[in-house]
Amino acid sequence: MNPAAERMIRLIRKFIPALVLFILGSLLAAYLVPKEWAQMIWEIPGSPDAYPLAQKMRPYLLLAGCYLPAFGAIVYGFMGTMDRYISRCFISSFLLCTAILTLIWLLADFTDNMERFRNNFDDPLTGAGIFYGTQLPMVLNLILPYTLLMGTMWALSKLSGSSEITGMLQSGRSLIRLCIPIFFYSLLVAAFYGICTYQWAPGASMYRQVMIRGNNTKNKDKDDSKQLIYKNETDNRIWCIGDAPDIMHPGDPLRNVTVEQFSTPGKLTYKLFADEAVWDSKKSLWTFRNAIFRRHTDTDDIPVFDPEPEHSITRDYPEKPFQLITPKQRIDTLGTPAILESLDSHSNSRDVRFNLRTELHTRTAKIFTCLILVAIAIPSAITFQRRTPMKGIGIAILLAALLLVIYEGTTTLGSSGYLPAWLAAWLPNIVYTGIAIHLYSTQLAHRSILECLRSKWEARKH
Repeated sequence: MNPAAERMIRLIRKFIPALVLFILGSLLAAYLVPKEWAQMIWEIPGSPDAYPLAQKMRPYLLLAGCYLPAFGAIVYGFMGTMDRYISRCFISSFLLCTAILTLIWLLADFTDNMERFRNNFDDPLTGAGIFYGTQLPMVLNLILPYTLLMGTMWALSKLSGSSEITGMLQSGRSLIRLCIPIFFYSLLVAAFYGICTYQWAPGASMYRQVMIRGNNTKNKDKDDSKQLIYKNETDNRIWCIGDAPDIMHPGDPLRNVTVEQFSTPGKLTYKLFADEAVWDSKKSLWTFRNAIFRRHTDTDDIPVFDPEPEHSITRDYPEKPFQLITPKQRIDTLGTPAILESLDSHSNSRDVRFNLRTELHTRTAKIFTCLILVAIAIPSAITFQRRTPMKGIGIAILLAALLLVIYEGTTTLGSSGYLPAWLAAWLPNIVYTGIAIHLYSTQLAHRSILECLRSKWEARKH
């Protein structure tokens, strides 16, 4: 075989993983993006042409997330031998840590909710599979910063323990240059984390409330307590829904619906009973099938029924199916587009605006937290002397745990108005960036963290 053919074969082998990931990403995108578009039409009033830019970005961000692994594989194909070796060590450690923590969370949560699945679904295993499929963005949103930390420390402690880091440094590369592949793939993970945080992780928290509540239970028709009640206080209207559709099947009709309209609070104008209520997203109209319309007047004690008791009635109520079947959402279950729209509307109280701004800045800040934790993990896991890296790893884990406490404190201060929202969200990152720089300065001087602290303490004593 001639050299040109051999080079071509080697090149093809390099990019086979990228091709496989591209095909898998395309299949995933073909499944998820149309469902996301249908979900948007179901959730958001108006026509798609009038959607705000933040809402229109949802399917495109989802599409980008599907192709992030393929992009990483393409860059891997162009890397040199040493960079590919470091990348393989990091990626394998990171994926294993992520899989382990995800499995632990799933097993613990499944154990807690097993009885609910048995009561709420005709096929408990299928129902549990659908449920946890919706929960993956939320789970990844919780664990990714910490699996990045653990994966980095695991990979580098192995390389450091076998003196491979020392050999790589002797080739002429700096420590920062050796860690560029780790930072690159951490950046891809941080981008994926940001995509999850934008809409799907908060949405998963809301889906959790709805699905665990059992709004599509097999015994619903025998239990009136399962019915949903939605109050539109602005228009003085109450909806009672006896059989709501599954949130995973947008467009299905509402069944056994009663709508009560009041002229003023306590003054009933009419009641509308229907077997089914169907929402037309294009015309923004509700159609009530097999409906009975009953009027109430101030002069007559006896209600007046429509002369045709069973027919189809159309109404232009502003309520949307998504509003009716979902509970009142907390701010942490709102997608980023919904937060932006709430801030632009200026219809919320001062305290709610503080909460919204703090939540918005915190979501952005936590994307960079992923990279900062990696920057802390690298000097903590590397040792050049014949010593165990466990001290540095222990300190890094302690710092990661303290980060949760700091975030909780600063976001509470921001939500209460005691700190500006941007400062409350970014203050932990500012502090931990300084810690990371300090750790790098001590590690590049071939001194451990404890040695540095000990020398500073002795210097103060003298």
